[in-house]
Amino acid sequence: MLQHPENSKLMVALVYHYDELINYVKRRFGDHHFARDVVHDVCIELMERPLTTPVHTPMAFLRKLSSHRAIDRYRQYQVQQSHLHAMQQTVSDVHHVDGERVLHFVQRLEALKRIIEALPARQRQVFLLHRLHDMPQQEIADELGVSRNMVTQHFTKAMANIQRQWGMSA
Repeated sequence: MLQHPENSKLMVALVYHYDELINYVKRRFGDHHFARDVVHDVCIELMERPLTTPVHTPMAFLRKLSSHRAIDRYRQYQVQQSHLHAMQQTVSDVHHVDGERVLHFVQRLEALKRIIEALPARQRQVFLLHRLHDMPQQEIADELGVSRNMVTQHFTKAMANIQRQWGMSA
């Protein structure tokens, strides 16, 4: 890993000037933890990708490398924050529902449920089979053992009752 002499000189300089590099990055970007992460990134980079060309001024090279890593990390952070902000905005737009509207909807739904439950048994049965279960009127007639005309009459009366009651509960 540190076989090349250039890397040995750089790693010695990095260890020796570790705090100075952190302060250098901190002065430019303002966050001590960010600066430590950047210097750590530089150390990892030097260990994973050893240099093959000579470096005449190790400290200047480490400062420049740290500065470039800090810029990269800062840009990456900005992109992440913009994506996070966009996702949060989307979530808040989707989930932003007025509590009053939700309450009103629930109350209206409960009122409709009470109206349907108050229908005469045969009207309620025909209405639910036709509207909720999408059964054709002929199938309802066959299942109940009545004529299709009777199913139509029960359904028409159910709709009239619901509309009348619904108008009064609004």
